[in-house]
Amino acid sequence: MDTLVAQEGRMANTTSSSKKRKRPKIGIGGYFGYGNYGDELFLEVFKEHLGRDFELEVLPNRLDKPYFAQAAEDRVDGVDAVLIGGGDLVQPWSIDPRYFHSAYLRKNVFLAGLGVPIRAGQSAQVEKPHIIERYKKFFGHPNVRFINVRDKQSADWVEGKLNPAAKVIESPDLVCGLTLPRVHRDPANPILGIVTRHRPGHELEDDYSRIEQLGAYAISEGWAVRHIILGSGLIGERDVVNAERVKIPGKSVIHTEDLWEMTRAIGECSALASMKFHGTVVATMYGIPSMVLVPTSKNRNFMRRMGRDDLLSRFDAEDLVDRFRPFPAAIDPDWVTRLRNGAVDMLDKLRDAISKRVAP
Repeated sequence: MDTLVAQEGRMANTTSSSKKRKRPKIGIGGYFGYGNYGDELFLEVFKEHLGRDFELEVLPNRLDKPYFAQAAEDRVDGVDAVLIGGGDLVQPWSIDPRYFHSAYLRKNVFLAGLGVPIRAGQSAQVEKPHIIERYKKFFGHPNVRFINVRDKQSADWVEGKLNPAAKVIESPDLVCGLTLPRVHRDPANPILGIVTRHRPGHELEDDYSRIEQLGAYAISEGWAVRHIILGSGLIGERDVVNAERVKIPGKSVIHTEDLWEMTRAIGECSALASMKFHGTVVATMYGIPSMVLVPTSKNRNFMRRMGRDDLLSRFDAEDLVDRFRPFPAAIDPDWVTRLRNGAVDMLDKLRDAISKRVAP
């Protein structure tokens, strides 16, 4: 079947009307340029929903430390406002200058799509009081004008810990508002997509035997298996090496530097099993069930929003294959609409909030 998600085509970064006037320049802080699938999708959703009104420029302009080719203050002085966006940026154990540099507060600051990764008690990534104090100084600054987070758990954490200067508004992950490319899905030739990831420090301990069993089962049921490398650049290269550890005879491997080819590769599948959050988000927006293989707080919150706890598992779960007997039901189209509408509504609010502060 042919699937067209939202509007036909993607909005251009500029329009004829916007070319006739000087647009305010918005500097963006985040984890961009490294090839991480979800973060690069955030840039695309900002281009789609903000690009007609604002010129967008990523502030950290080198990938290694100190992340800014010039003084961060000089970078900030060259823009009219700062937008900080992405997923797991509010890390209670660490604060990153690419996301929360004090120089950003020289301008009006807008926070969008943020999440707070909540780790289990035995994790080494635990909340540190001195880091929380630094976040409080940032979030409580009077130049912070807008705060949007991706789930209620993150909203409760920010409100309860940081005494923010602006109201905290919760919405679905903003990537749900992205217009996805057209795909063709053939019901007669179903595809199981598999997404794994390189996890630093876990290279030798991650056991993919259950994923291999799942792949073998899918093939025995007449499905093709597609291993999708959901990253580009350095991240993609590491994921390719990691994917070689998953031995599924007959599987195909999709590895591309093109963000939209990765996205189409997901959309053509009939089901997905993913270790990456935004692989699951994109699959959901195509109406495809995606089995969560790393049940982090963001994955749990996303699935429970839709009442789909049946899609929460682990890559090494003993019952992983059984979770596909039968294969999971498709995502309710009403939920796809609700997620998209919620994200687009929040992006509209973000655009309006920026416009009020930087209008010529």
